[in-house]
Amino acid sequence: MASQQPSQEELAAHRERQEAFERAARDIQAMVNNIRHDPMRLRKITVHGTSKTRESFLHRILKPAFEAESLHEVIGLSRQAVLRMERFGIFEDIKIQLDSPKENWLQDRKDLVDLGMWVKEGNRIQLRTGTEAGNAEASMYGALTVRNLFGGAETLTTSMAFGTRTSSAFQFALSTPVLADPDKNLSINLFSQARNNTQWSSYEEELKGGSLKYSTLSPLGYHEFAYEGHWRDVCRPSEKASMSIREQCGHSLKSALTHMWIHDMRDEPLMPSNGHFVRVIQEYAGLGGDVEHLRQEIEAQACRSNDKGYIISATVKSGYLHSLNGKPSKISDRFFLGGPMSVRGFKSNGLGPREGDDSLGGDAYVSAGVSLLTPFPGLATRDSFKAHFFANAGSLVSVKPGQSAEKTVDALTKAPSVSVGAGIAYRHPQVRIELNFALPLMAAKTDAVQRGWQLGLGISFL
Repeated sequence: MASQQPSQEELAAHRERQEAFERAARDIQAMVNNIRHDPMRLRKITVHGTSKTRESFLHRILKPAFEAESLHEVIGLSRQAVLRMERFGIFEDIKIQLDSPKENWLQDRKDLVDLGMWVKEGNRIQLRTGTEAGNAEASMYGALTVRNLFGGAETLTTSMAFGTRTSSAFQFALSTPVLADPDKNLSINLFSQARNNTQWSSYEEELKGGSLKYSTLSPLGYHEFAYEGHWRDVCRPSEKASMSIREQCGHSLKSALTHMWIHDMRDEPLMPSNGHFVRVIQEYAGLGGDVEHLRQEIEAQACRSNDKGYIISATVKSGYLHSLNGKPSKISDRFFLGGPMSVRGFKSNGLGPREGDDSLGGDAYVSAGVSLLTPFPGLATRDSFKAHFFANAGSLVSVKPGQSAEKTVDALTKAPSVSVGAGIAYRHPQVRIELNFALPLMAAKTDAVQRGWQLGLGISFL
């Protein structure tokens, strides 16, 4: 049966109601514009629905709103307070309402206004289990997270994981915002890990330790300052382990200060099409224990695209480890290079110094890559699928204590390993997946070459 069409009278009544609504909206907007700069102060803020959140914490968040001196500032600062509250991730819904004071003795005070807030607090406890893959490793994990633990947006996380490279990992982390600022965070972390490195070298490693971290945002990017204390045990060498690996076996204790700076202006991290990215990590070890070094690592990336879906990106990475006690570096601190998301066309951690079948890692490295991502035939409308063409180069060397910088640079640039190839790249919501056919063009005698197809999963890539 066909629906009944509205009559002319009903249409006219609807248009009249619509016009009346639009006139009222314009009148309200005009009234607000007329008084938006008139003197006005926020008298009080009443928050409803916060049974789990401390009043002192909310007071720090909302206090800047009381600095407003006009209606325009009251509205603006109130919105900023709501945005700050949302960024802590402990509220699911926030509504606000401005109203004149209800007290009779304040009815004539047109320069005062009250703010009412209605919030819905989110669930405090979250339990997650699943599998994840990234950076040449697959793992199963379970994590228990308790949010707003003490009513000040604190987060307690305990997790365990079992994977192909990290045989087992347990972590406890407690973090809290500093002075109710979502851009400043203090955290304490305790962990225990068992790593299986036999895929590229004949040893396993156990790590236990903790860290105290302070992170903040600045106009230049993200900063993280940390003190870390790690006990490491290079253990269980295989029967075929080289003498260099056997010499590294045993315990070591590292006490270090670190600083990490990240400046990320990319449109997204996994398959960026525009923007640039810089990360710098600095470490000083020597506050105790038997490890003394300076370690620095830098990564830079730039990406550009056009309206046809073509993306070109260039990435450069470099690192240097300088011993301060005149002794060779520990294998636990060295750099490793090569693999399906690193210098492609070589086995995982297959570049650089080697003895027998064991990758030994290095004290200095440089790597660079250029990639072209294009619409994939048959999937041109799917931005998550791209055809991938690349050229990679890298070099990893050991540095003897006291070796000059000129000799190190000469060793890095003398004969880099180079590869080219093509394949397909897929952007999963949590990881980037690549299937490439790689062809090494230049390789050192010690490099572990992998010519042909490579499958890579990771969140960091060359």
